[in-house]
Amino acid sequence: MGKKKIALVDLSQSEKAELKATGVRSQKLTFKAKKSQEPEPASIEPVEPSVAPAPAKLKPTHKRVKHPHSKRYQEAKAKLKSESYPLDQAVALLKEISQVKFDPSVELHLNLSVDKISGELQLPHGSGKQLKTEIASDKTLVKLNNNQIDFDVLIAAPAMMPKLAKYAKILGPKGLMPNPKNGTISPDPEAAAKKFSGGLIHYKSEPKAPLMHLVVGKLSFKDKDLIDNLQAVINAVNPKKISAAFICSSMSPSLKLVI
Repeated sequence: MGKKKIALVDLSQSEKAELKATGVRSQKLTFKAKKSQEPEPASIEPVEPSVAPAPAKLKPTHKRVKHPHSKRYQEAKAKLKSESYPLDQAVALLKEISQVKFDPSVELHLNLSVDKISGELQLPHGSGKQLKTEIASDKTLVKLNNNQIDFDVLIAAPAMMPKLAKYAKILGPKGLMPNPKNGTISPDPEAAAKKFSGGLIHYKSEPKAPLMHLVVGKLSFKDKDLIDNLQAVINAVNPKKISAAFICSSMSPSLKLVI
């Protein structure tokens, strides 16, 4: 029986000596045992780059603090026994619950059922606020050049408007630019000035909400005068276009009106 040739790959000197000492058969077994004990190489799979998740938005932990009304306000609120009042009862009750040391304005707040309403109205008894009117002249232009505005209403004749045009950026944001729609451009500016001094007001709903806010007098007015002013505004706006109406004075609770 012929000898078998065995090819040894990468054997160390000690392994070669051991092979000669034990013979070929035992070396075969040893080689197989070593081969079987070698771990199979692990398969390497491509790893996709991990993307860190976006951090969750933290909700604000602070809470809006509601400041309580004063004791005086709470006492006034406790006197309101009904959800809504006729004009005469509302005015009488408003005077009863208002406890400030000055003469506050009486405000009318309207929730409208339409988006846009505007117009002008002569309050029967005025608003209680003295409006300083000025008829545009060359003296007015000098004031505007010095950025001096000491009037509440500016009235102009049509011939004066070209001279005022250059001051539109000053007058416009303040609502003082003369305009034919609100009666501040007039061929008879003196007569227009008397109207504004006598209680002529312009009413207009808010640009982004169907709401309207007006001053209709002072709390020191007689009850009848306040009622006349309130009724005049409601009639001018049109009760059918009003979904809710409230009156209040400075620092008082509001009273809902029956209209």
